[in-house]
Amino acid sequence: MTSHDATLLFTDIEGSTRLWDADADAMSDALAQHDELSRAAVERHRGLVIKMTGDGMYASFESSIDAVVATAEIQQALADLVGRAS
Repeated sequence: MTSHDATLLFTDIEGSTRLWDADADAMSDALAQHDELSRAAVERHRGLVIKMTGDGMYASFESSIDAVVATAEIQQALADLVGRAS
């Protein structure tokens, strides 16, 4: 029997209910961008998307370093989107 450690990543869009109530069309677009950016970053860093969870994602990585790098990439990409939208 072998032992295997995994690093898990969970994302969630903060305040999504309020955002859906304020502008469902804009939130739908933002969610699609979130999903696309998040999935791409996870896969680029050798992670596995386990489940998209409505306004978030659940992913697994064999390497904690890959998980951290993917997380930082997701955060930066989302911050860039917000900056462009402002």
